[in-house]
Amino acid sequence: MDGQSALVFPREVVQNRHANTIISKIEGILEEMIDALNESRVLTIPLRSRFSDRDNIIRFPASTESEAKKFTCLLHILHMCHEALVAGQIITKRNIYYQNPDLFGRQQYVDNLVDDVAFTFGVGRDALNIVAAYKGLIAGGVTITSSLNTEMDCSSDNNGILIPRADTIRRIDLREVQWILVIEKEATFRGLAASRYSETSTVGMGVIVTGKGYPDLATRQFLHLLHSTVPQVPILALVDFDPSGIEIMLTYKYGSRSLSHEQNVTVPGLLWLGPKSCDITDRTRRLSGDSSAQDELPSADPLEVSSHLSALDRQKAMKLLEKLKEQEDSTENDELVHEIQLMLMLNLKAEIQAVDDAGDLTRWLDENLSEYYLRME
Repeated sequence: MDGQSALVFPREVVQNRHANTIISKIEGILEEMIDALNESRVLTIPLRSRFSDRDNIIRFPASTESEAKKFTCLLHILHMCHEALVAGQIITKRNIYYQNPDLFGRQQYVDNLVDDVAFTFGVGRDALNIVAAYKGLIAGGVTITSSLNTEMDCSSDNNGILIPRADTIRRIDLREVQWILVIEKEATFRGLAASRYSETSTVGMGVIVTGKGYPDLATRQFLHLLHSTVPQVPILALVDFDPSGIEIMLTYKYGSRSLSHEQNVTVPGLLWLGPKSCDITDRTRRLSGDSSAQDELPSADPLEVSSHLSALDRQKAMKLLEKLKEQEDSTENDELVHEIQLMLMLNLKAEIQAVDDAGDLTRWLDENLSEYYLRME
């Protein structure tokens, strides 16, 4: 991308289009409860399962203690959601949990119920005006303007800046960004942000992003926004060479099963930068003093840069292969399938740090980003 590029989004993009519909649905559920109370009937809340085709009904009085708890928690969540939508305010799932931690028991219980409510209403979680606490970070040559006209210069902080929700973004100024790198690990991100690699890369100015492991919705929506509006800027993934790293990359690319009802959260053009099997095996040879030809299979003995796959790793790898076969663009994933098969055959996995140079990853990144652009010419 040459020259400056600014993406400006219309005002309606940053408003909740579903608010009135959801308010009506919640009020409909509550009105039905009032009628049931007046007629001495059982109170009910409809709840669809995200993992099956079943439509469940949660009742009170309930037949079990767990159903009674779920009914009470759902009623509490619907009440807070209704208040947030009517007031036009945003609340976090953590806010909900701390309203009554003794009732909910744990944060994950709240998270699952909120996602189930969104699925039941046929909308994304953001449409409920309920969000997760922000955790994604961004650094590099981009300025983000919010719907309130506040600006965030993502190059101003060497620690990175929290990624805002996509529906609060009014404008994105990409300056002269040539590449976007999605990084699995926060520690790797912070090292590159501190060295200002996005400004010093030999292939031009870039942007680095991390979801700190498995990405939150805000990070995925932000990357989807970038990818859908400037598809000419490549988005590349830097993840561990192991089943979990690849699973994280595929979550960015295709989404997750548990949130399959969420829209605008995928980055189908995401490409895998590495490290790949050749990077790990080359490093293994260097550490072992073996400079033999690259087409020879390396020893599967783990060195300091790698380790054996666990039984859980192998199970996850097999599930990833099945998932990749289900994708419509399965032929585009031939290299990834081959890499997972090699991982299984060699019984080998490694972290991103396996390819750094005494803690410095910039040379490896420069080489691999340059190779990417050469392949694209």
